[in-house]
Amino acid sequence: MEKKKRIHALDEIRGFCVFCMVFFHCFFTMGFMYGGEISVKLFRFFSPIQPCFAAAFIIICGISCHLSHNNLMRGLIILGISLGVTAVSIFIIPEAPISFGILHLLSVSILLYVPLKKLLAKIPLWLGLSLCVIFFFLTYNLQNGNLLFEPFEINLPKELYSSNYLMIFGFIAPNTYYSDYFPLLPWLFAFLFGTFLGRFAKEEKFPKFMYKPRIPFLSMLGQNALIIYVLHQPIAYGIYYLLSLLGGIPQ
Repeated sequence: MEKKKRIHALDEIRGFCVFCMVFFHCFFTMGFMYGGEISVKLFRFFSPIQPCFAAAFIIICGISCHLSHNNLMRGLIILGISLGVTAVSIFIIPEAPISFGILHLLSVSILLYVPLKKLLAKIPLWLGLSLCVIFFFLTYNLQNGNLLFEPFEINLPKELYSSNYLMIFGFIAPNTYYSDYFPLLPWLFAFLFGTFLGRFAKEEKFPKFMYKPRIPFLSMLGQNALIIYVLHQPIAYGIYYLLSLLGGIPQ
């Protein structure tokens, strides 16, 4: 069997997304856990664009479903890692644990894709991409109790937000805080958008420039994204803890 050409552009984009997320999380850790005022300002400054690189990361994961040899195993491995992240976060930041972060989202999305793969394959490409975009923006404001945006927003029943039983779908109770929160709605639609784009990857129909390596450093980060994503927070936490003991956290 002929080996498929590696899509280096996906590695590089994923590497850039990981690079951005690592710094974003470091700002959060230094700012909100150790009182670094500069980091709080940087965190808030970059918050508006955080969904953009998160969406790109999630879309690429969806594309990769067409490149993986075993999505079931891939999903289960990420799920196991995400549960470990939750356990650690409960110990470190009990007031805002990572109960359903981006790894939880990716693992559940992949595991949902496995049984739905044949059904999704029957949906025309243009229709699948269009529906994903529509439903993504329809549900993007769900955490705030609404569908759509002003002035067309539709208020949802408050009963949906009375507890956190539906937390994985985006319905969270008032005054509840989660770190790295990526509910299925709307982010599952970003993932599914990637699975539809993945048809181009499977058939090697992406533009030619995407198959050429350009930035080795970002490519390396992208190919090791999971390891980096899992390890960066404990490492950052340990470094900041040592700095706090030495009185070296920037204020």
